[in-house]
Amino acid sequence: MKYHYDLHIHSVLSPCADDLMTPNNIFNMAKLKNLNIISITDHNSLRQLPVISQIAQSYDMLWIPGIEITTKENVHVLCYFRNLEKAMQFETVIKEYRKTNNSSIQARLSDIEDYVIGTLEDVSSDPIDITYPQLCLLLKDYDHLRFLAHLDRPKMKGLNYLDDTFINGIELIKDDFNFIHLNNLSKFKILFNSDAHDLMSISEPSALNILELEKLDIDTFFMCFRHG
Repeated sequence: MKYHYDLHIHSVLSPCADDLMTPNNIFNMAKLKNLNIISITDHNSLRQLPVISQIAQSYDMLWIPGIEITTKENVHVLCYFRNLEKAMQFETVIKEYRKTNNSSIQARLSDIEDYVIGTLEDVSSDPIDITYPQLCLLLKDYDHLRFLAHLDRPKMKGLNYLDDTFINGIELIKDDFNFIHLNNLSKFKILFNSDAHDLMSISEPSALNILELEKLDIDTFFMCFRHG
């Protein structure tokens, strides 16, 4: 079966996201756009996931626990976890590497009804105090998938690490044959996500954002990128 996805969406836990990017709004928009698989991947934090997990149970789509981490080198990494428990265990580790957000725009935690219940002063989209190799070592203890994010954007450093460490795939924003060919990227599994920071930017079904899975569940999703 073929399923449409968007695996890079930011909620209000990412300070740079629009105020309307609450968990319920994201799921509702994903449903309106007929997506089958989504992941809300906030910057450098997984704190919103327990609420997102509860909301996901009301929707007929596959939700993947995820995060976008920015390392010291400005490598952007999308990490997906097999379950909420593993994701929250990793949150206790990664929080030690976050820095204080000195901006006036703070990360916002919301409850199951989308009311803001607090802010996090240590969450921002800025690089955290960890290098990419250090991050890879940390992740070894967690059942996860790892993708180098939006490699086709200017100033992204992920291209420097394609041959140095094991990754499950890469993420591109555009289907640019020349970019893929020049950087020898066709050997990787490629995700095409939105990196949405507002509701209208969430992906709509297209020929690019399709996964072919035998079954719509987390185990089959993981198998697709490990053995498929």
